Amino acid sequence: MLVTSQPALWEKFLADHPAVEFVWLQTLAYNGLPHVLILPVARFTDLVQKGEPVPFVKAGLHLEPFDRMPRGVTPGGVCYLHPDISTAYCKPAPRSHHAVVMVSCLGADGAPIGECARSRLATLTDTLAHETGFSPLVGFEVEVVYMRRYRRAHLDDPRESVDYEALDGAHSVFSMTANDHAHLDMLEETVRALLGAGIALEKFHAEAAPGQWEFVLPPAAPVPAVDALLRARSIITDIAEKHSLRATMCPRPLGRDPCSGMHVHLSMNAAAVGEPRGLEETEAFFAGILDHLPAVMAFSLAQDMSYRRVTSGLCSGGEFVCWGWQNKEVALRRIATNRFEVKLLDGLANPYLALCGMLAAGLDGMRRALPLTAGSCPFATDKMLSEELRALGITRLLPRSLPASLEALALDKVLYELVGASIAEPYISMKWAEIEVFNRMEADERRKYLIERY
Repeated sequence: MLVTSQPALWEKFLADHPAVEFVWLQTLAYNGLPHVLILPVARFTDLVQKGEPVPFVKAGLHLEPFDRMPRGVTPGGVCYLHPDISTAYCKPAPRSHHAVVMVSCLGADGAPIGECARSRLATLTDTLAHETGFSPLVGFEVEVVYMRRYRRAHLDDPRESVDYEALDGAHSVFSMTANDHAHLDMLEETVRALLGAGIALEKFHAEAAPGQWEFVLPPAAPVPAVDALLRARSIITDIAEKHSLRATMCPRPLGRDPCSGMHVHLSMNAAAVGEPRGLEETEAFFAGILDHLPAVMAFSLAQDMSYRRVTSGLCSGGEFVCWGWQNKEVALRRIATNRFEVKLLDGLANPYLALCGMLAAGLDGMRRALPLTAGSCPFATDKMLSEELRALGITRLLPRSLPASLEALALDKVLYELVGASIAEPYISMKWAEIEVFNRMEADERRKYLIERY
């Protein structure tokens, strides 16, 4: 049921945004794609005032590509969308009459259903604070590639189809070339829209691939951080479409290096203000992430394309389970005593699920007081001798495919249970079904499918 403060929050939002005509209720499916129910504003306002829920088909959370139902998932079952009015924002012009509100999925009793990743992430955050005295802060780096659509005909098919190509002109990391200046109006419009939607963007800059840019989001508690991430991604793509471009989070849209990630910064901080806690205690949290990393990757690198980034030389996490101080070529880059950057995450993942995996792993590490091993690695692992790696305790290779990380998740009973069997079981089932679908597709067809949806 809606909490009593929701009607007042919504009334204030409407007073600040009187032009709103439609409300988008948005949840995120396990495949990382948004599901939306659109209500006229009067209808939504009436539901908020009455505290009435909005029903939703539960199976929609874990559909296969092309909206197929995975084996073992019944088409029956309903949940109820609980809007979080604090997340409400308006889309950028010309769609500023559309408000977007993130939701959690509840049962008929008003409690979160086991399959709701957003609710599970909130629970894990609370559990960490209660058990350990530390709370996580999360900050995302959003990398996108701006692409141009064009039409092409195939030799064996006279019909034209839409494809995507890189933007023309010189472009490189941290550059501001003439080509970059040609798109500066769009980029600045994007940043204004982000700031207007309550996202205090820290910085943005050119990245290495043609048409690639990075937007650095501010730190927040896990659920608000993901909510802001989804808001930012939607705004970035909306503004790009306004300028007749596609902004994709697909990790390898050009079919070559470099490639896009969605690196996440995680810090553990004393839950009580002024509480005298030693930050070195938080090492066990990151030791837990390293310990469970192969299984966590089932959530954080959610497509086989993602694993083409599990290699050295791309600043994307390298090939081994390890960490290093300010080392961009390892899975966990240590920035401070209590802060690490997790490199093994990209835009094809459901970020609620990815953070569930990381927090669950970190919680287990703190429960067991795990020591932080497998580091500190000073160089890219491919530049070190095998005996040097062994001396640092760096011996475990990362999974090199989605099937391998799914098998690691199925075997990791601790992480499986901490994330929740009601999430892990249907997620694994959905992902194996998805793999079957993608294996029947040509490589270029898979690439276009991912560019068009992510």
